[in-house]
Amino acid sequence: MTLKSRLALIGLLILGSIWALYPRTTVERVKRNGVFVYDTVKRVPLKKGLDLEGGMYLALEVDESKGAVADKKGALERALKVVRTRIDQFGVSEPVVQLAGSDRIIVELPGIDDPDRAQAVVQKSAFLEFQITDKTQALEKVVPRIDAVLKTIPASGTAAPVATAAGKTGTDSAAGITSLFTADSTKKDSAVKDTALSTPGSFSKLLQQGSLPGEFYVAETDVATMDRYLGYQQVKDILPPGKVLRWAGDTTSLGNKSFRALYVLDALPILTGVDLTDAKPNTSPTEGTIVEFQLNREGGRRFQQQTSRHIKDFMAIVLDQRVMGRPPVIQSAIASRGQITMGGRDLQAAQDLALVLRAGALPVPLKVAEVREIGASLGKDSIDKGITAGIIAVMLVIVIMIGYYRFSGILAIGGLILYVLFTFAVLASFDAVLTLPGLAGFVLSIGIAVDANVLIFERIREELDHGKSVRLAIDEGFKHAMSAIVDSNVATALTAAVLYQYGTGPVRGFAVTLLAGIAASMITSIFVVRTFYMIWLNRSSRAEALSI
Repeated sequence: MTLKSRLALIGLLILGSIWALYPRTTVERVKRNGVFVYDTVKRVPLKKGLDLEGGMYLALEVDESKGAVADKKGALERALKVVRTRIDQFGVSEPVVQLAGSDRIIVELPGIDDPDRAQAVVQKSAFLEFQITDKTQALEKVVPRIDAVLKTIPASGTAAPVATAAGKTGTDSAAGITSLFTADSTKKDSAVKDTALSTPGSFSKLLQQGSLPGEFYVAETDVATMDRYLGYQQVKDILPPGKVLRWAGDTTSLGNKSFRALYVLDALPILTGVDLTDAKPNTSPTEGTIVEFQLNREGGRRFQQQTSRHIKDFMAIVLDQRVMGRPPVIQSAIASRGQITMGGRDLQAAQDLALVLRAGALPVPLKVAEVREIGASLGKDSIDKGITAGIIAVMLVIVIMIGYYRFSGILAIGGLILYVLFTFAVLASFDAVLTLPGLAGFVLSIGIAVDANVLIFERIREELDHGKSVRLAIDEGFKHAMSAIVDSNVATALTAAVLYQYGTGPVRGFAVTLLAGIAASMITSIFVVRTFYMIWLNRSSRAEALSI
């Protein structure tokens, strides 16, 4: 490679690094007070960790509102693995995910940008089911009986007492249906709950037949009313056996009115997300944002077998008891690949869904028991002392390199400056978060980064001692030191790769920092410093001595 080509490549690397480290302001779709809006967001390339800046604190507990959990501690331990996997895929931000006692999971997220998004990713159950829509008109057959039963319910709107498992009497709740609604729809329908829901009315008047089998539409303003009706035990007893009712995840606008689809599905799914091995977001020109998923061999075999039995039937893709998009018709047998339509939601929503699907479903539902912002755990004095220690260490490295290797040491320090720039740029590309231990490790890595130059300089000295010319000694020095440099760096990189693959939280963050440092040191010590020598040799074509 010619000197001009080398300088051009180094220039591109410097510009790319500056671009990666330069703070940028963009207009993005973010969630404010439960509503998505477009806002100006400032992106900071390297954020500070919990000890330097603080972050977000979440305390998670088992949600037993839908039923008691027998082995709560065991369920939390299994949920801990899922939550940790989700957080690790959320970004290399060195989070803390751990059990607190026997009833809580603690999650600490440093420098988090979108607390609402992080909370949603952690809490999402991510239980995926594929269910066939009802084509037997099972709900239509019992609607008259439901209307008749609603007329017998007291005007107060409370459900008649029903027998509980303990033999006592109680009031049945609609928890199984209420959980399907978003916080926005609950707020929107609060006025309806105080008025229209106080007196049961006609079930059939709230339903509008859809164009698909088992599809009905309910006005968004009547969703809470339908929720109350379906919560009555008398109505539950009439609902067709072997069928379940599931709300759509998104609303549909017809004219100037908003509706939500209600689907009657076969209770037994043809497949669940247990066999899912991979999921990734994508965009389709016809369907918008989608999530493509991959099943394992056994899941693909069962899916192909089941879908071949339901050709021309409609299949609902149900996530956490909510139907994702409109059920597609099965045109032919489906094997191990498929997709989930996001119903007009943005790419970030698809990324989050793919993330939680890859991590797996939570074994038990979780609720946020406590959420708060936490401040930096280290005082300003501790941070200042740490920075001072780092500056002293770097100055010592500079003094030793220049004092021992003189002119060659100056070239090494020039490469070291670019090493710092390149390493921080790589970390910024991975959205890494800086902590004080991380900074201490980075200062240590600066000393390790000059190790390759030490090997090269010593080999150049040996070649000069053997009477070779300066130009030939430099060429031979780089050539003979290369094997030792590659061996040591490859061994370290393999160690870092294992840590990244099997580690979690801070271990994974350390592995990313280590890999970034190895890549940057290889570029600077071998390529950049060699280029500096070539510049010097071109300007001193008759150089007969080298200060080394």
